[in-house]
Amino acid sequence: MGLGLAGYLVRRLLWAVPVLIAVSMLVFLALRFTPGDPVDTLLGNRYDEELAAQLRARYGYDQPIPVQYVKYVQNLLQGDLGVSTKHVDFSVAEVILPKIRVSAAMGIMAVVVGFGLGIPIGVFAARRRGSFLDPLTIGSWLLLDSIPVFVVVPWAMWLFALTLGWVNLSYGGVFHPNIILPVLLISLPGVAGVARIMRASIIQVMGEDYLRTARAKGLREWTVVTRHLMRNALLPMITVIGLALPGIFAGALFTELLFGIPGVGREYLEALLARDYDVVLALVLFGSALFVFANIAVDMAYGFIDPRVRVGAARETG
Repeated sequence: MGLGLAGYLVRRLLWAVPVLIAVSMLVFLALRFTPGDPVDTLLGNRYDEELAAQLRARYGYDQPIPVQYVKYVQNLLQGDLGVSTKHVDFSVAEVILPKIRVSAAMGIMAVVVGFGLGIPIGVFAARRRGSFLDPLTIGSWLLLDSIPVFVVVPWAMWLFALTLGWVNLSYGGVFHPNIILPVLLISLPGVAGVARIMRASIIQVMGEDYLRTARAKGLREWTVVTRHLMRNALLPMITVIGLALPGIFAGALFTELLFGIPGVGREYLEALLARDYDVVLALVLFGSALFVFANIAVDMAYGFIDPRVRVGAARETG
């Protein structure tokens, strides 16, 4: 890594600290100033003023909000994410880490399927530009992308599970064959976006002079496509892949709810409804950190791949 990129990385990491502090403060205040608190939800119809006061003292909700925030940050710096009020006597880490692993496994498989299909489909459409196959290919996938997930999932469950009997709807783990249908339902709608970006990138690169030069040298078409066309056309996909990384861990709310999958999306909804302050904060901070670091990783990847970025970073450092 050059000195320019190293300095750029340090600056970006330093900027990430105030960004995450600001996010934590805004979410913390938003949760505290909404009507009600976790104790109200926890007790429900069994609400008793004396018991509620004891629980608020136990969780620290009886203290001033600035004091609560400072204590939260102090615990956070020590690796303590807090305690879940919905899952009584369980720490936030014990609650969310298993859910993150489930959503991450599904998300990784969905990204592999989405990009594995989207990139070759985009290349195919670009190479067929001017024929009916180009709009037909992209339009077909856009049609699939336009149908809401909560509409597709029940129909897919009815067709593939109840009618054809190809899959079982019971959740057996992220590496169980039953997970194939949820993964496809998550990944296939995103194929259209990947294909469109890849198609546009291919078309842009196809007009470059170095491709005509490569062909004039007598290189085989396969060599021209793989070594020159694809290599440069894939550069914009780095940004798309980088921005997709936080979504790997975000979960898929409707898919998880309808298939009974214990993932992050489902846990986040339940934590919001239960006003489980520490769980909501942990999930928001986790997602924000992923988004920030994914952007940094994308910039660094461009720096390694494209020499022009390294030169620009070196000038900024200098």
